[in-house]
Order: sequence, then C-alpha cells, then structure tokens
Amino acid sequence: MTETYWNAKHGEYIKCPVEGCKHFGIVITKAHCRVEHQMSREEVRQKYGLPKSFSNRNKKQMESKKSRSDGEGK
Repeated sequence: MTETYWNAKHGEYIKCPVEGCKHFGIVITKAHCRVEHQMSREEVRQKYGLPKSFSNRNKKQMESKKSRSDGEGK
C-alpha cells in the first residue's frame, strides 16, 4: 500500500529527495513526483531515497538558499 503523500512530523518540513529539486514543505505528493520528475513516488524513493526532514527553525535558511539559487544567472 502506498500513501497519497509523504508528510513531515509536527514542527518539521521535508525536502524532496531528487537531486537539484528545491521543493520543500509539510507534504510531498505523488503529483509532485509525477509532474516535476516524470516518475512515480516509488521510483523516486528507489532512486533517491526518502525525503530529508528539517526543523521549522531551519525553514528561513532553506528559503534563503532557494532564493539565492533562483537568482543565479539573471
């Protein structure tokens, strides 16, 4: 049985395990894996492992890293 989404524990966030993917939040859905990576979530898990969790305190650090890398090349 597969779950509809991967979810974080209370007070945490999870990051998509696919290399180069900057998606993070409290859930990662099957739709994210299918639309963004053209793989099923099971394929993502087999190839890249499970999502990495981080605490709510580190969210601002992750957001600042994401915004800095989004601004590269502009």
